[in-house]
Amino acid sequence: MSADEATCNCKVGRVASEYGLGEIGEELASLWRGEEGESYSLRDLQHYFNQRVLEAELRSANVEVLDGELENTYRLLTDDDVSAGMRTQAMGRLERDGVDVEAVEKDFVSHQSIHTHLRECLGAEKDPEPADRVASTQSTVGSLEARTEKIAANNLERLAGEEVSLEGFDVIVTTHVTCDECGRRYEFGDLLDDGGCECRLPQHA
Repeated sequence: MSADEATCNCKVGRVASEYGLGEIGEELASLWRGEEGESYSLRDLQHYFNQRVLEAELRSANVEVLDGELENTYRLLTDDDVSAGMRTQAMGRLERDGVDVEAVEKDFVSHQSIHTHLRECLGAEKDPEPADRVASTQSTVGSLEARTEKIAANNLERLAGEEVSLEGFDVIVTTHVTCDECGRRYEFGDLLDDGGCECRLPQHA
């Protein structure tokens, strides 16, 4: 673990330390910059990190992790398209295997938390290509969200326990966009990743 990660107190750093994920911070930074191939988006890194957390918990409970099973289990726990019944079944199997599903899910991080860890804790930079205005915009808004999270968390921490009844907490700032034409609502990053609103994409024209 790097010196920066060792002193990091953001959620990603705390969870990585708790689950013994070692150098994952530098690994995330490398994947984000695309040093060994295609660059990972912040959402890609979010899912990658959370799957590593789930994998560590499964191995700690002596659960054999078969090829492809980790990704599918994570999907069943987190994907909005999964039915409540399928999610309940998956949780039941994990709990019977000795996995504290509720605790693991609380340790899953958001893409904003990944961004905060990369920029604020590791000092990682990712320079978009000059012509890539989408990537530049996503980076700018992500930086503003991360800064707002940090300011809000710092101020809330000073209030917690006296003016505000609160112990542990995480602050998550998400920018949403609503299409005026169809009313669909997107997270800002999802809208950019998708290339626009469904009602305006070619297959819906």
